[in-house]
Amino acid sequence: SGFEDNFEPYTSRLLNYNVHLHSVCIFLKQSQASAGMCILNKKRLNSSKITEPYYSCCYAGVEEYVIPVMYEGKCIMRINVSGFRGGLKKSEKFMARMASKTGEKLARLYLELSTNVPTLATVTGFANPLGHIACRLYELCKRVRETERCCTVTKQIFIRAEQYIQENYMNKITCESVAEFLNYSSSYLQYIFKKEGNTTVKAYINNVRLNNAQHLLLHTDMSITDVAYSCGFSDSNYFSTAFKQKNSISPKKYRFNRVDKSIIL
Repeated sequence: SGFEDNFEPYTSRLLNYNVHLHSVCIFLKQSQASAGMCILNKKRLNSSKITEPYYSCCYAGVEEYVIPVMYEGKCIMRINVSGFRGGLKKSEKFMARMASKTGEKLARLYLELSTNVPTLATVTGFANPLGHIACRLYELCKRVRETERCCTVTKQIFIRAEQYIQENYMNKITCESVAEFLNYSSSYLQYIFKKEGNTTVKAYINNVRLNNAQHLLLHTDMSITDVAYSCGFSDSNYFSTAFKQKNSISPKKYRFNRVDKSIIL
């Protein structure tokens, strides 16, 4: 997270990983009582001066490691290892306070978080090589920006739209609502998606939802219907049809074959 357009022209690909997919975060992003709080939390992190790894929790008590990737004294992105509980005294208090606003379901989902918190040494053991790769990619992107000036105005708008969709795909969003958020007309936004992504806004939203659905099918035991609703589909039958069109396999069979290396993407 936290890379914004620093990694253009690879921002679109990186945005696929700029979200937590455990059940607590999914629930909080769908709840009206906590709408926008995850985004606000992320903005606070973006404005902070983090230079060293640390372990903390969010406003709902979900614990995580935050590892800044530094390049020439600047934090160019963060690696977040999330989905834990029980490591900090304040976490359960934060969760209880949030549960009083969102309902008892949060408390039940919170118990599904792992209490097996890895050590910092374990986390940095795989985060440091990833950070090294990120720095090399950043150097490449920096050279591209300096030589090609690739991040045009329309590209910047496209990236902002992508970020908004990635953060709100689980809600009822449309081309019109995305355009309204960005203060542009829906027709202009459609033009930008065609120009910069060779796709439509609706197709892009559906693709983000289906990508996240794949993750939930592989890594959770949520029902097919719950996966559909959690990813922003209001009709589980439509979700199954769209999923099969994209992956040539039904959600049920995709989950059944999740141990097959040829199925896992």
